[in-house]
Amino acid sequence: MEQKRKIKKRILVPVLIVAVILLLWLVIFVISRIRLRRDRVFLKEQGYCNLVSAGDYSVNVLPFGNENGKHRIIAMAGMGVPDSSITMRKMTAALEPDNQVVFIDRAGCGLSDDTEQDMTVEHIVEAYRTALKNAGIQAPYVLMPHSIGGVYATYWESKYPDEIEAVAIIDGTELEPYTEEQIKQHETEPELLLYYRLCKLGAGGTGNLLLKHYLPPKDWLTADEQRMEYALTLMTYDSRAPLSESKYELENQNAAWHAIVTNDIPKLYITTQYLTAEDVEADGILTDEMIDALNEDSKERRLLLEQQYRNGAISKETFEQMRQKLPETDAEKRETAVRELLEQNNTFVRHVITPYLEKLGNCELISLPGDHLIYEQKPEKCSQIIKTFLGGLDG
Repeated sequence: MEQKRKIKKRILVPVLIVAVILLLWLVIFVISRIRLRRDRVFLKEQGYCNLVSAGDYSVNVLPFGNENGKHRIIAMAGMGVPDSSITMRKMTAALEPDNQVVFIDRAGCGLSDDTEQDMTVEHIVEAYRTALKNAGIQAPYVLMPHSIGGVYATYWESKYPDEIEAVAIIDGTELEPYTEEQIKQHETEPELLLYYRLCKLGAGGTGNLLLKHYLPPKDWLTADEQRMEYALTLMTYDSRAPLSESKYELENQNAAWHAIVTNDIPKLYITTQYLTAEDVEADGILTDEMIDALNEDSKERRLLLEQQYRNGAISKETFEQMRQKLPETDAEKRETAVRELLEQNNTFVRHVITPYLEKLGNCELISLPGDHLIYEQKPEKCSQIIKTFLGGLDG
């Protein structure tokens, strides 16, 4: 009898633990679902919900600014970014009095419907075109993509040049050809796939509630804007479409590269690469960790010299002469780090960005060094560059 009680106890304890965990999850899930419904209502009340058919599903299309303005600027967000209609407005504010600025989300982002469609570049561009037409926003357009949006803009302006007045790419993904092997090796990160599957099993409410605590607030947003930014971001986490977009990332880039038709459509490419020492020092971007990393070659050369000297491969005099050329002081290490950083960045511009822009044709390269989200970091400078570019279109 005593043995049976012990067995029951061993079984009962884990059962109770599982029951408590499930109950806790259920409570959090219900709370999260309630908050999600409230956020949807709030976004609609704030004018941030305008679902338009993109074919088999609807996407959010948000026009701001002057409906009768000189240009219709189409803001195309980066990978899995559902909040550009909130976070980019500080930059587009200077453009909106004279132009219409339209933010259009892709499937699965923010309030947009999710889809089982494969997010190929062809599908994404056709969805953009269909949604804009259904929203009554007629071509020609000035495409204003950020990051991966540049891939879709490149494909769009090459395939449908009559629809495009100009293109202003903000630190876009730089296109170059990829081999079949490189494309096959590219896979969506396993943890993202796991999270998506958990969400589809009903764990999304729990995940969203917890993940909200890991999203850093943006202190330049108002309280209402921050609430909307959080809501749009969290709504994206349990969507399949952004994962499909990630899966097809290299394939889409390759397709866009090979689809390029060099033309005279005016284009602007804003790079955030640091290309001068003055810009590096002005923004104070070098951390101690960066300086150490950029001096790694110097460390390796010093170790090699010491080994050669110990082995008798070089004389003491040669060793001292060569060692003196290596950075020793903090100032010398900083100088070396700046030189190495600029060499890396300028090499990247010469060998990757420039060939891409030359293939596009009629594309001006402008440096606005900073973060990838440059429209958040330097909104006034970014908008002024685009404003000047638009002014050139007007003659």
